[in-house]
Amino acid sequence: MPQKWRGPFPWLLAAFIANVVVIVAAAYFLSQGVVDQEELTALTMVALSGSAVMFALAWKIVDFQVVRLIRRMATEVRAIAHGGTRAGIDPERYAILSPLPESVNTLTNRLAAARKELSDGLAGATAKADETASRLAAILNDLHEGVVVCNLRHQVVLYNSVAMDMLVEAGQLGLGRSLFETVARDPVIHMLEMLTHRLELGGRGTPFLAGTADGRMLLQARMTLIRAPEGDPTGYVITMVDAGPQVAALSRRDALLREVVEGLESPLLRLRIAADNPVIVAREAENIQAAIQKVTDGYQRALTEWWPMADLHSGDFFGLVARRFEGDALKVSVTGLPVWLHADSHSLALAVEALIRQIAERFGMTEMDLAAETTEDEAWVDIGWSGSTAAKPALEGWLSTPLSLLGNMTIRDVLIHHAGDAFRQEHRAGRSWLRLPMRKGLEVHFQAKPNLPTRPEFYDLSLLDNTRDIGEMGRLPLRSITFVVFDTETTGLQPSQGDQIVQIGAVRVVNGRILSGESFNRIVNPGKTIPPESIKFHGITDEMARDKPPLGVVLPQFRAFAADAVLVAHNAAFDLKFLRMRERDFGVKFDNPVLDTMMLSSFLDGPEAGHSLDAICERFGIEITDRHTALGDAIVTAAVLLRHIEMLETRGITTLDQVVKELDINIQLHMRQQAL
Repeated sequence: MPQKWRGPFPWLLAAFIANVVVIVAAAYFLSQGVVDQEELTALTMVALSGSAVMFALAWKIVDFQVVRLIRRMATEVRAIAHGGTRAGIDPERYAILSPLPESVNTLTNRLAAARKELSDGLAGATAKADETASRLAAILNDLHEGVVVCNLRHQVVLYNSVAMDMLVEAGQLGLGRSLFETVARDPVIHMLEMLTHRLELGGRGTPFLAGTADGRMLLQARMTLIRAPEGDPTGYVITMVDAGPQVAALSRRDALLREVVEGLESPLLRLRIAADNPVIVAREAENIQAAIQKVTDGYQRALTEWWPMADLHSGDFFGLVARRFEGDALKVSVTGLPVWLHADSHSLALAVEALIRQIAERFGMTEMDLAAETTEDEAWVDIGWSGSTAAKPALEGWLSTPLSLLGNMTIRDVLIHHAGDAFRQEHRAGRSWLRLPMRKGLEVHFQAKPNLPTRPEFYDLSLLDNTRDIGEMGRLPLRSITFVVFDTETTGLQPSQGDQIVQIGAVRVVNGRILSGESFNRIVNPGKTIPPESIKFHGITDEMARDKPPLGVVLPQFRAFAADAVLVAHNAAFDLKFLRMRERDFGVKFDNPVLDTMMLSSFLDGPEAGHSLDAICERFGIEITDRHTALGDAIVTAAVLLRHIEMLETRGITTLDQVVKELDINIQLHMRQQAL
């Protein structure tokens, strides 16, 4: 391609010729004899001036003919990359950069072909998906049960016509709508929490009772978790039938049976007293009474077998019940060892909650206990309170309390359906216990102890080890990942020398938002005196920590709160060291992916900038409140994380895999610099 001589090229040629002439002339005069000092100086100045002129003109040429053309070409390439309709760039406009324009056009042609191939592939996949969806819809519509499929945000993603007909009067059932517009929220959330915590139960379809949002219908439902290939829940399926007619019929039969029994007891008693032959009458009366008892027991067994039940872990179940009292003046504590029970967790939770509230109101209690116990043949749920007060006089009234969420069934009905009415009260160690009979878990549940590796007792930079190869999560956009940002306050800075955690605070970041209402904030009893120099920083005294639970209680709670989210902390190695040193002791393992905002700051702003939390907040203009409290620092760190995500996105780093790759490189460079 011929070179076009334009712009500063003629000036460059002229300056070059002038410089050559000067140099040739200088050489000629020098060849005529020895020059003096002034001549040599003048000659040097001329040569330097010529060089300066050549440099300036060369810089101008590069600016005009290379830099500006590259910038202009970059603008056109960005437009093409973001979906522009142009086929390529004009090589004639960038002739001096040849063959770069031709190479760019080759890439754009391949990009266009890839886009077309992707579009054709998506069209084919969409058509196949539509065909599959049509077949699935036809199958679902042939079922006699209502089927609703939801994601973990409880948005409906699929339903059949049976479910639509069943729930049409309860509310608006539609794709993308919340399930809770038609179905009561509490039983669904309750069951999802149970199955998520016990994944081994989530694939079999666990039965439960739920009402519609307007309270007009009772549903006999079954929930099954939908899992990703990695095993993590991504949604759930609920199948349902209208249980109202069955429950109403059973309730009517129950009432009729009670009426028959109560109506016969008095005549039988009078018959025993007034009959001429008391021996014969008494024997016949006993026969009648035995027959009635046999009918009653058989009816109760049949009713219990119908009731939707599943094995549940008492620790999980009591935790759900205790959370119903969060924010109340009444504190409910879980005590004793966990056991497996066989029950309908939702209806039993409503009954236990109602009993606890009535007992607390009757005796003026502010604290109550929940426990479970099993023997070889029996199981019990125990409700305990301080003192030796007698509950029997008020028990009948409590048991007759109707539960509106269960179609006004009474507490007694619910408990009888589980394991009969052999309620009793006991007094142990200055506390009263109301014992409710339960059925033992039907299956054998084994819980293997985790084989935890020994942790090295030094700080390291291997925080990203758990973040590599995390599958689909690594390819998700950063803003769609759930983060749990946490911080700890401690008795000192040396965990290997006995320092302990005194507070753990954490907050969730979901879809790029800090959910301050979904927080974790626990003061921990460290089991040792808190040094005055540490109290100056976090303000937690021995008096504040004395009645708080130990780390053995709080650490599993925090692990459950973190779930499968990405953990984030500032100077995360320090906080994780305190957590991981006690993993083996308490049977937990923090194997979540981890990000460190201090490492992110070093990568984004360079090693020369300050990377303390205060310095970063000052740079971003983030106002710090409650500094040196675990929850306060966690919320501030969450704000820093969101700013870092914005900066990463401007650099084209949008996924967790990309962040890990860049931080790996940055850490390796940092370690090499430290070694030099």
